[in-house]
Amino acid sequence: MSNYYDGLNEKLLAAIPSQAQRVLELGCANGRLGRRYKESNPNTEWWGVEISSAAAESAARHLDRVFCVDIEQVDLKSLGQGFDVIVIGDLLEHLREPERVLEALNDMVSDGGRLVCCIPNMAHLSVILRLVAGDISYDDAGLLDRTHTRFFSQSSAFKALLDSGWLPHLHDSYRVEAAPTGFAGHIVQAAEALGVPRATALRNLGQYQMIVECKKWSLTGLLAPGKRAPISIIVPVNNAWQYELNLARSPGLQEIDAEVIRVDDATSAAEAFAVGSASASHAWRVLVHQDVYFPRGSGMALAQQLGSLTEQGKTGAPVGFAGLEPAKGSGSGAEVSFSGFVIDRTSRFDHGASDAAVSIDELAVAIHKDCEVSIDSSLGWHLWATDLCLQGLTLARRSAIARIIRVPLFHNSVNDHTLPESFHRSADLLLAKYPQWAGIPTLCGQVTRRQAMAA
Repeated sequence: MSNYYDGLNEKLLAAIPSQAQRVLELGCANGRLGRRYKESNPNTEWWGVEISSAAAESAARHLDRVFCVDIEQVDLKSLGQGFDVIVIGDLLEHLREPERVLEALNDMVSDGGRLVCCIPNMAHLSVILRLVAGDISYDDAGLLDRTHTRFFSQSSAFKALLDSGWLPHLHDSYRVEAAPTGFAGHIVQAAEALGVPRATALRNLGQYQMIVECKKWSLTGLLAPGKRAPISIIVPVNNAWQYELNLARSPGLQEIDAEVIRVDDATSAAEAFAVGSASASHAWRVLVHQDVYFPRGSGMALAQQLGSLTEQGKTGAPVGFAGLEPAKGSGSGAEVSFSGFVIDRTSRFDHGASDAAVSIDELAVAIHKDCEVSIDSSLGWHLWATDLCLQGLTLARRSAIARIIRVPLFHNSVNDHTLPESFHRSADLLLAKYPQWAGIPTLCGQVTRRQAMAA
């Protein structure tokens, strides 16, 4: 146990923003992390919380203040308010209700505050080995520490953080790579049978601990008055487990009682949208990937923003969640900048909204029944949302230009970022459709005629 209390998590230390004024550390042990941070930032006020009285006494010699309490038995808000950073090192897995703690912490940080935590990955190969062997014996330390009460993978950790008002980003990892054994090879093959690419499977299986940095997402803005649009969700499904683990259990959709229309066996985005729209009850329809998770609060945010567009009479253009807009000073779209918000697999894509998008990512697109542009069936599953933007740019009416809003969705994709041949075929078709464009910007990179011809 002494090693646990005396240890220093170097990667967790590196993830803490520099020059923080007030820091609260949950599970501060002997105070070594705070002591090291204060060596470089002597003006920082660092408070610690520790359940072990002996460790708390030791930490008090190095930190500005230490509380010896059980964080699941105390009103956390009584420990203080207005922290710049809250640090949690290898603690969430020991809690019975980590989500309750995470939610309480959201109210304790200042606007712009950060949460930095270290979380073990229970999807590591060493745990899967025991599951397959049928012997989940606990250990004195490690991933199967006998004091762990909750298990996280990267995806489940991100969902828990998002549902508690935190916007996560995978800052770093501790890795124990899968040895090239026959068992590891079979597990990778099993992942591929599920539709998980080899590179993604190996990344998940070798990840031992996650260093996650989070921004605070204030939910108070969701209480603002204004029209909230009812929404129909149209989701093409070809992988049932992705749908069931993500979109189907999204609290953001449940909180607004969104109509969810599952479409199986569609051959294109256009077909899926047409089939779903035929039974949709609401004017706003969101065509969304099966691997998208709507966290708590996101449904209210979406209904609020689409309701505002309805009140303003801005229903003629498609609405995206992530994409590109012309860079400042560039009216042609030749130079572009990022727009929108999404937690994309492991990274936080965090940019402003836009009312002049030149490209939209297909992960989710809201289209009103009165929209002036339509999905081109020839493009299949790729680049159809970018085509909606280009259709709008060719129309004389300004209202047809696509928009991008900020709603924190989690794109929980297993894709390994390799573009399939079907993407290149769609790129060829898109370039042929718009001969006046020498190149078309997308989040996957600039699509050019030379690239399309070579594909």
